Amino acid sequence: MTELSVQRRITSLELTEFRNYARFSLEPHEGLTILEGPNGVGKTNIIEAIGLVTRGESFRTTVWQDLVRWGSDTASVLMAAEDEGGGRTDVALQVAGSRRTYRVNGTVRRRVSDVMGAVPAVVFTPEDLRIVKDSADRRRGALDSLGGQLSQSYAATRSEYERIVRQRNALLRSAEASDQELEPWTERLLETGALLRTLRVRLLGQLAADVTEVYSELTGGENLTLVYVDRDEEPSAEQDEFREEDAVVRMKLAQERRAPEERARGTSLVGPHRDDITFVLEGRDARAFASQGQQRTIALAWKLAEVDSVEKTVQATPVLLLDDVMSELDGSRRQRLAAFVGERTQTFVTTTNLGYFEADFVSAAKVVTLQ
Repeated sequence: MTELSVQRRITSLELTEFRNYARFSLEPHEGLTILEGPNGVGKTNIIEAIGLVTRGESFRTTVWQDLVRWGSDTASVLMAAEDEGGGRTDVALQVAGSRRTYRVNGTVRRRVSDVMGAVPAVVFTPEDLRIVKDSADRRRGALDSLGGQLSQSYAATRSEYERIVRQRNALLRSAEASDQELEPWTERLLETGALLRTLRVRLLGQLAADVTEVYSELTGGENLTLVYVDRDEEPSAEQDEFREEDAVVRMKLAQERRAPEERARGTSLVGPHRDDITFVLEGRDARAFASQGQQRTIALAWKLAEVDSVEKTVQATPVLLLDDVMSELDGSRRQRLAAFVGERTQTFVTTTNLGYFEADFVSAAKVVTLQ
């Protein structure tokens, strides 16, 4: 933990008509809370709820109606948190149909970006263990989710860019849309896309150093590097070092080259929504050459590095949310993760089996058994 970082801990959580819960309340441990129970009992729903009021987004769905308990019209999540100086932060979410309303300390927040980071959090799920071998969308999403917590302008830029791509794609699919109608959306895509790409490259540069360091510590010295891949470059071209000042120019050249193909396929083929991140392990692409154990260690290093990145950027220690991750890790990686949590950051862990943990780990925690 950095010397200037603030510990902001969740002191209470209340769910009403949320997912499978008519009502649920929790006063978590200041260090480690273990949510234990069989599959299907709703452990992940609690982690999701905490994520919604800390990160402003669900790691499971983009459909708000999914959060409302069957047979109910509205759902709500209320979280209270306190920092070391006694300052209190209340975050509330109410969902009605496809609409959602956030309040921070009683004040309505119109934009999700205004909620993200009020109480920062890092979430780690079994799906995150596949960050190396899954699609580029997962890697972009992981980076963007972190960026949104660290900066409201990052979150707003990402949201605006996604809106522009949707609108431009709709025009590309329309036979009636003229080049004149498409032109302003193309200009906005280039400008906003260049900004988002710049923010991503800058953030990855900061995160990569921590990922490399943590991975080396976990593996006893193996070398891992992260590379941002700009998909707008021609396949045969050598990728130069990224330069912010000519990001728009490079995108414009790529868009002009692919404009006929965009019309034919009805979709935007240029921009950061196509980019990727490559993990290079000992000089080779980890997606093709790393073992499953190495790939999972890379994912673990990424998540632990996220905690460091949040601390350094916003001077606040994030809450750590671990959803059934322990069952997916082998004994040595489980022990390394367990050594990290609890004392350094407030942590919530879900599990079907307390036997995954050492006895002293469980004894130091608040165990909530869900039936």
